Amino acid sequence: MSEAPGRGKSRRAGSAGELELSDSDSPVGKAAGKRRGRKRNHVEAERQRREKLNKRFYALRSVVPNVMDKTSLLWDAVWYINALKGKVEEMELELEVRKLKKGGEEGVEKQSTTTSEEEEEQGKGSTLFDVEVKRMGGGDAMVRVESHNQNCPSATLMGALRDLEVHIHHANITNVNDLMLQHVLIKLPHAFSTDEAFKASLLSKLH
Repeated sequence: MSEAPGRGKSRRAGSAGELELSDSDSPVGKAAGKRRGRKRNHVEAERQRREKLNKRFYALRSVVPNVMDKTSLLWDAVWYINALKGKVEEMELELEVRKLKKGGEEGVEKQSTTTSEEEEEQGKGSTLFDVEVKRMGGGDAMVRVESHNQNCPSATLMGALRDLEVHIHHANITNVNDLMLQHVLIKLPHAFSTDEAFKASLLSKLH
C-alpha cells in the first residue's frame, strides 16, 4: 500500500529539522558554552591582573636603585623610602641650625646656653638621646635616635641594641654640625609587645 504524500513530506521535514538541530541549541550545549565562556573570562581577568601587577613592579623598579629581582624589590623600596626620609630630616636639621645662627642675639644666647648644657653633660660623661620607634610590619621596626655628636653615640646605640639581643638589618648615620641622626632597621624581639615598651628598655640602656 502506498504512503500518503502529505505524511511523507511531514516525516522528511521532521528529519530535516532534527538534522539542523546543533549541539549549541541543546540545553547541554548551552551549559557547556557558558562554562567555556566563564573560563575564558577568568583566564583573561587573570592575564590582565598579572599584566597590571608587572607594570607596577616595573614602575617601582624604575625609582628604586640597586634592585636585583622582584623578591628583594619591596624590601629595597622600604629601605630606600626610609633613607629618603632620613635625608629630609637631615635637611630639616641643617635648616634649624642655620636659623639658630641667623637668629640674632636671642639665637646666640640660646646657642650659648645649649653649649653650656652640652659641656656639662659631656663633663658627666653622658649624652642625651631622643628616641622614636616605629613598627614596620613583619616583626621589623625602625629606630630613630637623635643626639649630640659627642661620646660616640653610635657605639652607645649599637651596644644598647646588642644588650637587648636585637637583630640589626641595616643602620644609617647622618651628622649635621654637632648633631647625629641614626636610623636603624631591626627585628623587634618578641619579648616587647609594643613600641613603647621597647623604647623604654632602649632608653634605659642608653642613659
